[in-house]
Amino acid sequence: MIRKYVLPAVAALLLVFAFGHAFYIQRQTPESPPPVPPPLSPFGDVVAGAGMVEPNTEASSTAAIAVGSQLAGVVQRVHVKLGQQVKAGDLLFELDDRQTRAELSFRQAALAAAQAQLRRLELQPRPEEVPASEAQVAAAEANMLQQRDQFERDSRLVQTKAITQEEYVIRKETYEASRAQLEQAKASLALLKAGAWVPDKLIAAANVQQAQAQLEQSQTTLELLRVRAPVSGTILQVNVRAGEFVSTQGGQSLVVMGNTEPLHVRVSIDEEDIPRLVLGAPARAKIRGDLKQEEVPLSFVRLEPFVVPKASLTGINVERVDTRVAQAIYAVDPGSPLVQEHKLLVGQLVDVFIDARPTAAPEKTAPSAPYMARRLER
Repeated sequence: MIRKYVLPAVAALLLVFAFGHAFYIQRQTPESPPPVPPPLSPFGDVVAGAGMVEPNTEASSTAAIAVGSQLAGVVQRVHVKLGQQVKAGDLLFELDDRQTRAELSFRQAALAAAQAQLRRLELQPRPEEVPASEAQVAAAEANMLQQRDQFERDSRLVQTKAITQEEYVIRKETYEASRAQLEQAKASLALLKAGAWVPDKLIAAANVQQAQAQLEQSQTTLELLRVRAPVSGTILQVNVRAGEFVSTQGGQSLVVMGNTEPLHVRVSIDEEDIPRLVLGAPARAKIRGDLKQEEVPLSFVRLEPFVVPKASLTGINVERVDTRVAQAIYAVDPGSPLVQEHKLLVGQLVDVFIDARPTAAPEKTAPSAPYMARRLER
């Protein structure tokens, strides 16, 4: 009974289920609309590209200024906040300067000592030293006159044998010594009145210059510990805090800033579209994910003269990544509602459409006679 009726019924039911499941799997699913409609071109003939919003600093690759530190040290204070408007020369942050200040005080004292030494040499001789030297000359002259008188007396006495020859020689040498002492006193007085030696003054002046240079070096180091804004603009990122240690290694973006009035858009145009690009043509940008598809007017600024590998990718499957692109810079209209509502931010990717006029096909020209002659010879 089971083999005759139940098993065939079960097999039939399984067959029906298999066919039904197969038809259910192979049914066509209706395509659902995308959550956000893709951007549409506002122009008939268009050159499209991915744009990156950036400040208006004239630079390649990126216009955002990554401010670093020329010296390593511990951050003492941060003076700016995100979104703050700063002017060129405003203080961004400063490092610990206690050691530099101590060196500055030491070198200020060294400069003062060097200047005092030079001043002392320039003021020589001292007025108080001249009378003393003149008195020594007068005393030496009086002693010389006395010794000369004694020598002349002994010269007459030695002829009469009143004194011995030995006494005469001693008197003569004493007189010569008194003469030498007088000459020495006169030379000392002349040297004193002449003042300091010129080479000594030059050495003292060089010491002053050296101390001044060392002082300026400490002042420069102290100024480098205070990192200032290179240009006027807006603070975009602050990646440093008080108490953190910063080094001088490259690529360290402690503060990122740039001038955002007006914003610029760096558009990457594939090299295959460069022949169709019209410089100065109208352009529009659209924000990704905008349901209203509002347009942001753009005005042409410049075209980068160097074609670079493509770095800004849109993420679509058919996008080529092995191509090179030309970068065109466009200025954003500051009066656009999206800009006023702060919906266009630095670093944001936008879709840019540039109006392109149709290019005429090149005319075919007949080969020249010399060219045809060379072809026939071959």
